[in-house]
Amino acid sequence: MRQRLTPAEIEAASQRILHHLSQLEAFRRAEVVHCYVAWRNEVRTHELIRQLLAEGRRVVVPVVDRERQALQHAEITRFDELQPGAFGILEPPPERRRLVQPEDLDVVLVPGVAFDRFGNRLGYGGGYYDGFLKGLDAVKIGLAYAFQLVDRLPTNARDQRVDYVVTEAGVFKPGNEARPQPS
Repeated sequence: MRQRLTPAEIEAASQRILHHLSQLEAFRRAEVVHCYVAWRNEVRTHELIRQLLAEGRRVVVPVVDRERQALQHAEITRFDELQPGAFGILEPPPERRRLVQPEDLDVVLVPGVAFDRFGNRLGYGGGYYDGFLKGLDAVKIGLAYAFQLVDRLPTNARDQRVDYVVTEAGVFKPGNEARPQPS
């Protein structure tokens, strides 16, 4: 379904999702935000990253380490320092990477193929985010289109949950009955 979205639909839904995100107290308080850089038809984050930088917040983006099958985390100061890296996803080139430790993060914005009402996440199958999120103290927020929020996903012991899922319909707190919270 995500692949069938038009650019106009992606833009409209992304704007609503980011509006709801901006109302979430944990996000508003965050000084160091780890944000994925949107790829393909994911919820758009490019303008959000630019906005966070303009506000003077620290922005950290994921860098795929294919050799270790893990994520590294690099702080950026300008969006234009990003260039295509692993899988074609924008990331800072090796000579411009300022690595940040996961314990320094306040909030992590997480992409996914689907999320469920318990906070479970279905990713792309590489396990990169599950490895990163395991034991992380930062608030974990999934960004998704409303159709990506389902009742129940199959899970295993390696799967990591998010604390919130934000869609164009509102903010969902896992464990509740997946009803939007007012924002």
